[in-house]
Amino acid sequence: MAPNKAVWLIATPLVLAFVVGGCANKEKQELVALRGQYNELSEQNQDLQSQLAQSKAREAQVLSQLNDKTADLDAAKAEVQALKSREVETTPVVSAQGWEAGLSADRVTVGSDILFASGKASLTSAGKAALDKIAADIRRSYPNMPVRVYGYTDTDPIKRSKWKDNLELSSMRAMAVTRYLTSKGVNAKLVESIGMGEHHPVGGSKAKSRRVEIIAIKDK
Repeated sequence: MAPNKAVWLIATPLVLAFVVGGCANKEKQELVALRGQYNELSEQNQDLQSQLAQSKAREAQVLSQLNDKTADLDAAKAEVQALKSREVETTPVVSAQGWEAGLSADRVTVGSDILFASGKASLTSAGKAALDKIAADIRRSYPNMPVRVYGYTDTDPIKRSKWKDNLELSSMRAMAVTRYLTSKGVNAKLVESIGMGEHHPVGGSKAKSRRVEIIAIKDK
């Protein structure tokens, strides 16, 4: 056998072993690298799953808060509507001029110079016309409320009159107004007349002090 051929025969298995071993090592390295990538991707996937779970929990929390706010808003809207409705229901519809709205009572004031002749307690035609509107207002807007009729005079003493003094005159005028209102359909059981005399002047004006105040009491 030739020497070169003998060397080749001896070297071939070694080369094959080296090649095969090298391939095996390379595959091993690639497998290790792949396993490392897999583990890294698995960790990333777990992180992403955790972030997703946190995001869903946060989303659920935000939705719950939004639902609560929506419910509060709906309740507030309902309350506003109820208040508006109540305001419409409690706002009196009046035809007479001079009604003043209050928290517990509404009032209207009519000058005695319109209602009565000087020193008298009999209603004038103009006074009856004014009281017609007031009676209609009471029947329509204050039907079940107590009504007080207060009579007032100025501070001038009674001289030529059948009345003893201003207190008596204011009482008779309040009574005359009360009787007229009840004759126009105002519930007589709810009306009370009160004479106040001269002791409650208005703004230093005798003309303004001579008056009758009609008060509808909203809080019984």
